[in-house]
Amino acid sequence: MLPTNAVLLTFLQGSKEGKNAWKLRKQALDDVEAAVNKSNGLISTDALKPLVELLRALRERLSDSQSNLKPVAARTIGSILGAVDTVSQAKLGKIVYAPLVSAVMNDNRKPMRQMSLEAIRVGTTASSVEGGKPNRSSLESLMVSVVGELSESEFKVCPL
Repeated sequence: MLPTNAVLLTFLQGSKEGKNAWKLRKQALDDVEAAVNKSNGLISTDALKPLVELLRALRERLSDSQSNLKPVAARTIGSILGAVDTVSQAKLGKIVYAPLVSAVMNDNRKPMRQMSLEAIRVGTTASSVEGGKPNRSSLESLMVSVVGELSESEFKVCPL
């Protein structure tokens, strides 16, 4: 199981005390990613609530004041989504797809756009244990997020 204790969530949610607070948030991101890697790419979703809380905290890091943490957060989100079963992937994706899509469309930094795209790709593909094919349920969640982001963006389609 991933580390979701209160201290880790506090750091992920934005400890801003002191000039080195970003290092604490970076360490928390690294700890989560290490735990995902240690799980051999398979995370139990018997208790979904801790994963929901963790992804909500990671979602906040996508808009971190320290710009070098944003791609790390996107990569970590992708790692988590890629390590859960397809049903949970679709449910958890609803939490993070909208900010990932927004980052792809609006962030002017190439590393953030690339990591967000990779997180979306991984988050909409079933794990290799489940065949590695596109996850239709997760793609449906993604499309809802894309439509929502497009309706709020400057990329609106104008009638001819």
